[in-house]
Amino acid sequence: MLPKTLLLLLFIFSASNASANNEEPLKQVTFNKVLELAGEEPEKTYSYGAHPSQFIQYWNTHERTDSAANVIFIHGGCWLKDYDITHTNPASNALRNAGFNVWSIEYRRLGEEGGDWPASLNDVEAAIDFIGDKLNGRPSAVMGHSAGGHLALLATANDTPASPNINVVIGLAAITDMVSYTQTDGSCNRAALNLMKTAYENTSDYQKASPRTQKLHDNTWLIQGDADRIVPLSQTHNIDVETEILEGVGHFDLIHPHSSAWKAIIKRLNNELHP
Repeated sequence: MLPKTLLLLLFIFSASNASANNEEPLKQVTFNKVLELAGEEPEKTYSYGAHPSQFIQYWNTHERTDSAANVIFIHGGCWLKDYDITHTNPASNALRNAGFNVWSIEYRRLGEEGGDWPASLNDVEAAIDFIGDKLNGRPSAVMGHSAGGHLALLATANDTPASPNINVVIGLAAITDMVSYTQTDGSCNRAALNLMKTAYENTSDYQKASPRTQKLHDNTWLIQGDADRIVPLSQTHNIDVETEILEGVGHFDLIHPHSSAWKAIIKRLNNELHP
């Protein structure tokens, strides 16, 4: 018979383990909660241009690498240099752990040399083109969060050369209408306005900044929380794409692997890439 002390320790361990497994998925997490997450470094880093911010981080699944589906991911951060790729590394790790090869794109942002609009879009388009011949003909998604969702929608719009190689485009709390977004008060809204001010002299560049006015990829999804205080639900209105609204979900839930929203994202990816 096991000693009482050992039995007690085993009971406590089992109870705590069961509690962890039964924890309710998170909702309305803060950006700081996202920053607290840990993640492994990428397997490889590729440069697709000469600027220090023109690179791609790659995580493979460690199993079925040649046959696994691909997710090309674009981080958000209000198009600002202050918010770089690192805050979504845990999300990239979680995508890899869910069975996908992950390509996470860094790009020039406002406040960097050469970061005026449409540099960020040009970079994402160039990065997707660079990744194209490395997808091994496997099902592939382009997915972005917030400002990254905005760039994901635009980079695959208007029958771009990358479009035929992409099975689905997913905007997570994506900004779809820059005109209305820049007219609302908020830190990210002000950043959007400052970004668009860099394009005022070029009408064509300014007009192509709103996904809502472009011919989007035939299989485009918007996944949006109805409790998002940074990108409002109205950004899913008046746009002819599939939409999934998540109840009680906030902005940063969409990049937190322990959230209820994350489960919905993985389900959507599997449905589209493994039908």
